[in-house]
Amino acid sequence: MAQLPTDEARREVLDLVELVRTDPRAWPDVRDAGSVEEIREAFGARCWIQYMPHAGAIEVREIGWAD
Repeated sequence: MAQLPTDEARREVLDLVELVRTDPRAWPDVRDAGSVEEIREAFGARCWIQYMPHAGAIEVREIGWAD
């Protein structure tokens, strides 16, 4: 989060995280074949996150930002 370019960028990422947290399995599963970890990706207007859903929470694995 600290590497995002602006406060607006951080707000957009946090908004996406909150949206995903409310319905984590609504986004596509992108795990590699044979992987036991459930990895999903969600996209905002200029950001994306890769995450793992857990009971009532998500673990964000990666954050991306398009300038």
